[in-house]
Amino acid sequence: MKKLLGVASAMLVLGILCTVPMIAQEMKEKEMTVTGEVVDVACYMMGEAKGEGHVKCATACAKAGGSLGILTADGKLYVSLLPDDHKNSPNAILMDHIGHNVEAKGYVRAKGGTQGLMIKSVAMAKPMK
Repeated sequence: MKKLLGVASAMLVLGILCTVPMIAQEMKEKEMTVTGEVVDVACYMMGEAKGEGHVKCATACAKAGGSLGILTADGKLYVSLLPDDHKNSPNAILMDHIGHNVEAKGYVRAKGGTQGLMIKSVAMAKPMK
């Protein structure tokens, strides 16, 4: 009985050790391009504030530490994430684009229903329809 319990325990530990790397690999971030309008996350979440009429407020909120994000044409919101180098604010790369449509390339990280984007580059895009 003790031998059987020992073998079962060893198999359980081995199974866990083999599964952890597979789970970590599945959770790897995905590089992609996200196209949409740069918005202040809080104002958009509270009252759907966006567009040219909200640029001044969104800029003030971002300078005060509020998060910026990219709102896609299909309504998905990607929050700008801190770069891996920790050298700049996650808003730094988007500040000049508030209220504009952009194409942002980077790594999408998702957790608990929240989509984040660690942006590597951003450029102006055609207006959304």
